[in-house]
This record gives sequence, C-alpha cells and structure tokens, in this order.
Amino acid sequence: MSSRVNVEAILAVAQNTFKESARNRVLYALVGATIFVSGLSYVLVAVSGVEDADPSRKLRIVADVSLSAIALLGSLCAIFLGTNLVYQEVERKTVYTILARPIGRGEFVLGKFLGLSSVVVAAVLVMALGFALIFIAYGGAGSLSPRLFLAIAFTAVELVVVVAIALVFSAIAHPIEGAIFAFVVTLAGHATENLNRLGEELLKLKAGQPPPGIFEHGLSKVLWVLYVILPNLENLNFRADAVTPGFEIEPGRPGFALMYALLYTTLLLAIAAAAFRRKTL
Repeated sequence: MSSRVNVEAILAVAQNTFKESARNRVLYALVGATIFVSGLSYVLVAVSGVEDADPSRKLRIVADVSLSAIALLGSLCAIFLGTNLVYQEVERKTVYTILARPIGRGEFVLGKFLGLSSVVVAAVLVMALGFALIFIAYGGAGSLSPRLFLAIAFTAVELVVVVAIALVFSAIAHPIEGAIFAFVVTLAGHATENLNRLGEELLKLKAGQPPPGIFEHGLSKVLWVLYVILPNLENLNFRADAVTPGFEIEPGRPGFALMYALLYTTLLLAIAAAAFRRKTL
C-alpha cells in the first residue's frame, strides 16, 4: 500500500461518520436537554430571589447554568458517540469492507475523529443558538459579549479533545467500559491542577509535624505523573471568566489553549491509531 495519505478515503469515512452520528437519537436528546436546562435556569433565577433586585446577576446565573450545561451534556454526547465509533464498525463487520479499500487503520481512525468532531461542533452551535435566544428573551441582548462567544468556542474545542479521548478507549475497550474510562479521564481533566497542588502540599514542611517521608514523596511523584499525563481541560475552560464581571482574559491565553488542544489531540489520535493497528480483527 502506498505510504501517501489517502485524503479522499479519510474524508469519505468522516462524511459517513457525520451522517451516522447526526442521526443518533441520543444526540438530539442531549441537545434538547441542554436547551431545556438553559430555559430552566429562569426558575433558578426566580428561586434565588435576585430576579428583580439585580438584573445583571440574573443574566450571569442564566449564562453560567447554560454554559455549564453545554459543557457537561456535550461531553456526555462526545463520550457516548465516541466510545461506540470503532466498536460498532467491528461489531457490524463493516470495518472489513472499509479496510479492504486503499485506506490504513490510522486514516480510518482520523476519518472517524473528523466526522464525529464535526457533529459535536455542530451540536454546540445549536446549543449556543438556543442559549442565545433564551438569553435575549431574558433581556440579555446587550450582554452578549465577545467573552461569552469565546467561552462557547472553547467549549467546542474542549469537546473535540473529549472526542479524541473517547476514540482512544473505543479502540481498546468495550463501549461500556470505554465510556466509564473516558468519563473518568474527562472529569479528572478538570482537576489536574489540584492534583499537582496536592502533591506540592504533601512535601511542605509544617510546624509541629514530622517532615515528609517515603510515602509522601512517592505519592507526590504519582500525582505529578498523573498531572502530566492527564489532559488539563481547565486550560480550555473560559466559562467562569465569561460570567465574572470585570474579569479580563489574558491576551495570550486563547492562543496557548488552542495550541495545547491541538498537541494533546494529536497525541491522543496517535495513541488511538496505534491501538487500532494492534487490534485483532
């Protein structure tokens, strides 16, 4: 087989994946649930007792709940669909027909990733549109700031990384186990900074206590390794910044976050491709 990348085959797999994933009822259910939660945020505002007292705070609550819903339910969507990608092809034996054509396993994985990522980004756009309509209905037309759009854009980037995480487990595990592992890794991806801080805290000298021993040093090393290996999804989280009054996002932060997402996603796709090449079909 030629060593050249078969772009046409990759795009064909991506297009087919997009069509299949876009027809999945779970996708529609999660998108609908996100928009419903955005609307339900009005109830939270009413319960909070600040609806009339502080209009700006009302809008912040609506925005915070809506952005969090997009991230959480979007992640569930990416994980559910992603962990089934490779497994379904193998289970239905359609993978044999695909791989009989001039396409490598790595190209197959890349096509799957591009197709599902496109679906997830499209879903985020629909969720964002629902959020914007609800936000405007609550009188927030003048508060649709560039920071909100930036937060939504990087939520989409975050979900693309989650798709890559799910794809790795799709190549090495059953969908149920893969979904659990992908969810745990995604959840841990929002706590990696805390792992590193905890490791540093273990090694600090504290008055009236013995110095850190072998156990503390060993645990600190383990936490540092987890900090390095696990994705730091908080790098892509601009949601809290978008709803914090007066907070200014550092100019270089979006560029760094985008570069981090690109590099980590590339690494994940390389792992997924290597795992799929070793998979016995």
